[in-house]
Amino acid sequence: MMWLIDELGVEGFRAEVEKRMPQQQLERASPEDLVQKQWERRDYLGVHPQKQEGYNFIGLHIPVGRVQADDMDELAHLADEYGLGEIPLTVEQNIIIPNIENSKIEALLKEPVLSTFSPDPPILMKGLVACTGNQFCGQAIIIESKARSLKITEEVQRQVSLTWPVRMHWTGCPKTCAQVQVADIGFMGCLTRDKNGKTVEGANVFLGGRIGSDSHLGEVYKKVVPCDDLVPLVVDLLVNNFGAVPREREETED
Repeated sequence: MMWLIDELGVEGFRAEVEKRMPQQQLERASPEDLVQKQWERRDYLGVHPQKQEGYNFIGLHIPVGRVQADDMDELAHLADEYGLGEIPLTVEQNIIIPNIENSKIEALLKEPVLSTFSPDPPILMKGLVACTGNQFCGQAIIIESKARSLKITEEVQRQVSLTWPVRMHWTGCPKTCAQVQVADIGFMGCLTRDKNGKTVEGANVFLGGRIGSDSHLGEVYKKVVPCDDLVPLVVDLLVNNFGAVPREREETED
C-alpha cells in the first residue's frame, strides 16, 4: 500500500479510492487539527505502572521480532506466572506483559530469559524493525533483512554513541512491510553491483520519516547502496543528523 501512495501521492491515491466507493466520494477530515502538538512518542520498554493501582506492565525487546518456539514457551510462562497470561504484541515487533503486581517485579527482572529479551536494550536496538525478508517470505525475493539488519546495527553501535533512539526500519522489497517511509532511517532491499561488478544485495536508503503530530514520509537519501557499504553510511547519517558521537572521540574527550 505504501508503495502506491509513493507512486500516486496522497491526493492521487485518494482519487483512486474514491473511484471505487459506491458514492464515488470520501468524507474529508476535520478542518480542525485534533492532534495535540505536544504529543511525544512514549517508550513502553521496561517496567511502567498501570492505571490500576498496584499493577505494572513490562515491555520486552524482541530483536527484529524473531523468537524461537522454546523462547516463546518461556515468555508464555512469564505471562502466566507474573501476569494474567496475556502477551500483547506491538507494531515494533516487541511484546508487553501486563497486570504484574508490584511484589512480583523484582523476581520477574531476574528471570534468565530477560537476558535475551531485555526490558532495557541498547538504544539503537529499541527502534530497529525488520520484515521477514527472503529467508521465509516469497515476496521479499531481494534481500535477507533480519540477520543483516541486526549485524549492521551491532556494528554501528560499536562506532557511535547516541542519547536518544533512532528508528531504523528494514524491508526486503518495495512492498515495504516494515514501513521504511515512516522511519528515521529506512532501508528498502534492492540488487546492485559492487566495485567488482558482481551482483550483490543492496538497499535504497530513506531519511526523515516521522510519526506523530508532524508525521510525514521520508525521502530517498541514496539509492542502490551495497549492503557491505551501509555501516559507514549509517554512521555518517547518525552523526550528521541525529547527534551521534563517534566512540573514538567520546573516549578521547573522557
